[in-house]
Amino acid sequence: MRLKFFHVRVFRNVIDSGRIEVADSTCIVGKNEAGKSSVIEALHRLNPAKPCPLDLLDEYPRWLKKQHEISGEIEHAVPITAEFVLSDDELATLHGKFGDGVLSSPTLTAFRKYTGDLQIQLRIDDARFVKWFSDQHVDTRLLGTKLVNANNAQQLLEMLTAVATEKSDSDEPTPEAQAAKLAMVELETVLGKSKTLAAALDRLLRPLIPKTFYFSQYSQLRGRYNLADEVIPALNNPSTDEEIQAAADFLKLAKVAPTNVETWDFEQSNAELEAISSLLTRMVRANWKQNQHLKLAVKIEPERQPDGKTERYLQFRVEDTRHDFSNRLDRRSTGFRWFVSFMASFFEFQKDKNLILLLDEPGLSLHARAQKDLLDAIDTNLTGGRQVIYTTHSPFMVRTESLGRVRIVEDKGPDLGAVATNDAGTTSDPDTLFPLQAALGYDIAQNLFIGNRNILLEGTSDFIFLEAFSSHLGSLGRATFPTNCRLLPAGGATNIPTFIALLGGKLDIVVMLDGNAQRQRIDAAIAQGRLKASNVLSVEQFCQVKGADIEDLFDPGEYLAIYNEAMKQSLQVSELKGEDRIVKRIERVAGEFDHGRVAAHFLAHQHEIFPKLSAETLKRFEDAIASLVKALPPAP
Repeated sequence: MRLKFFHVRVFRNVIDSGRIEVADSTCIVGKNEAGKSSVIEALHRLNPAKPCPLDLLDEYPRWLKKQHEISGEIEHAVPITAEFVLSDDELATLHGKFGDGVLSSPTLTAFRKYTGDLQIQLRIDDARFVKWFSDQHVDTRLLGTKLVNANNAQQLLEMLTAVATEKSDSDEPTPEAQAAKLAMVELETVLGKSKTLAAALDRLLRPLIPKTFYFSQYSQLRGRYNLADEVIPALNNPSTDEEIQAAADFLKLAKVAPTNVETWDFEQSNAELEAISSLLTRMVRANWKQNQHLKLAVKIEPERQPDGKTERYLQFRVEDTRHDFSNRLDRRSTGFRWFVSFMASFFEFQKDKNLILLLDEPGLSLHARAQKDLLDAIDTNLTGGRQVIYTTHSPFMVRTESLGRVRIVEDKGPDLGAVATNDAGTTSDPDTLFPLQAALGYDIAQNLFIGNRNILLEGTSDFIFLEAFSSHLGSLGRATFPTNCRLLPAGGATNIPTFIALLGGKLDIVVMLDGNAQRQRIDAAIAQGRLKASNVLSVEQFCQVKGADIEDLFDPGEYLAIYNEAMKQSLQVSELKGEDRIVKRIERVAGEFDHGRVAAHFLAHQHEIFPKLSAETLKRFEDAIASLVKALPPAP
């Protein structure tokens, strides 16, 4: 079962988040205090792996609480709702037990109120179930006319019960009654004790709903704990101090769970701790690339006090084999402490694949390179097929090739609260977008001087469209950019000559010009020997529009459809006058618009848009890509 979307209402600073769509790995971006933590903590309350109740006093929006108590709204408030999609295997199990089509949709909606447990809703097709059951277990020759009006399982059971009591003149059960009794037994077996279809489906599907594992900065391990005063009490009665509870959970996982220090077998306990320390070391080394010379050691050590008594301490120590010394975990870098704490906390759920990981600001204190390592680990061996949702405002935790999985959270003030947006292209706040812009800039900077196969473009729109089409065409076995070439947005048409001046003498650059390029300065660069004339291509070579932009490679109607979706407009091709560039034709009708916003919308929705594009549009982009690749210098 996979999470499809979730919806948060009246939780902390969220009044109505809107529908938040979820991918296998989903990144939630926003400014500090925007509400990122609120939305994933609300999701965590739905079906937590560890108990985590909803607290009406602490978590209902304070500025609305009294008003909603008076109006009665607070009694019906649903802070978290989520929709899940059943897997093929789950549907097969369901159909085997209740018949094909028992659900009119392969989805399950789960929700929780502030009071009460997890509730689920299903779209049940009662009539399909009755038909399936009747075909399987009902003697229709004897009972067909008596059960014809049964539209759901409850009615069917009531009708079978009524027929089962019928007797003949000799006071013997009639053939119909005997057949009804047999069918009743089968129906009660299928439905179970509750004798309703909804309850039977609930009983089967509820255990399949993924649980959530939430980890934040506050769940980190300390380096040293007093066993008797801190850890042992938390083994049976969970502590409100997350650092103490993290240590208690670790001991349980290590099968070290004493109730009394005095009667504890410390030799056996230390043997268990050595075993789990070895496992923790291997897990950390597999995912922490900054220092491969570190070894984790978890020990229970005695310490004599001034009054002569001996106190026992649980210690998390780190041995540095390169420098031949050890110290406590909390004396290491904040980033390393976070990483070890996460790995230690996640041990408990390693075997549970039916889990959604919720990471609040993961790796916030990690070096930029370590954040990239963490992101790689999240996407590969840490998740192990599980869905993961994480919050961040770090550009190093955003994958530029997967901007479609980024969700934006913004606080719109007390009237609207925190609101989520599934399309980053619709957000205009520069502070909110900064991590995405910085991520793109970092990616460009990382790739700028790699190799000698570089294609210089006018801007990010050209970059987005060409990269996306290259990936799509490559999946079809058609022309695509080789992996060892780089597309470099110049940041505007006026920057292209400057880029050529700076890089043309060092790199054999290929340039793609559009209608805004300053051709005179580029011709000067060719004359000065900084650029080869054969390495300069223009978009208009691949379409019939003079001075064409990258957008003119689309069929006009197709680009207009993308524009309308991105800008919430409803322009028709018939309203566009002239035969010049499509962006100019649109601007004459609707005014200037943000080309990058349209490109960002295309990037986020490309998998829906590509099937709608014409063969001519694909061919124009393919010709442009093939020509650019042909102009590149030979691969080394």
